[in-house]
Amino acid sequence: MIIEPRAVNLGYILKMVPHAPDGMATFDDRLRLQKLVYMIEAFDVYLGYDFSWYLRGPYCTRLAKTGFELEQIADRIEDDPKTKFADPYTQKRFEKAIQFIDRIMKCPSDTERLEIAASIHLLLQTTSLDKQAIFSRVISKMPPSGDQKHMESLCESMWDELSKEDLIPYGR
Repeated sequence: MIIEPRAVNLGYILKMVPHAPDGMATFDDRLRLQKLVYMIEAFDVYLGYDFSWYLRGPYCTRLAKTGFELEQIADRIEDDPKTKFADPYTQKRFEKAIQFIDRIMKCPSDTERLEIAASIHLLLQTTSLDKQAIFSRVISKMPPSGDQKHMESLCESMWDELSKEDLIPYGR
C-alpha cells in the first residue's frame, strides 16, 4: 500500500482530538473518524475532505481511504503536544472544534451525539429543510432505539450546541 502524506498529516491532527479512533477495525471507529473530521472542518479548518450525505450522515470516501492508510503507520506517529497549524486563525478554530467535541462527547463510545451534530450541520449546509424536517431526517437514519422523545431531545440539544458555536446560519 502506498501511503499518502495526507495520512501522516491526519495522524498528527488526530493525536490532538479527544476520542479519536486509533484504528479502523470497527464500524464505530470508522464512523467516529468520519464525524470527528467533519466537525473539525465545520469549524472552518479545511483538511481536504469533501463530505456528502450517506447512510449515517456526513461521509467522505477519500477520508475512509486515508483512515486505512493511517492505520498502517499510526504506531510511527509520535505524540507531539507542540504540533500546531501554521496559520493562527486555523489553530484558533481547531482549538474551538476540539473544545466542542470534548463538550458533546463524554467518552470514545459516545458517538450518537457527535453523529447527530454532524448530520444536523451537513443538512443545514446542503438543504433548505426546516429544523423539524432536519430532525426527522437525522432520526430516520439513526439506528432504531425505540425512544423517539430521547432522539428529539438529543437533536434539540445538538442544535443548541451548534448554535452556541455560530454553526447554525442566522434565521434557521
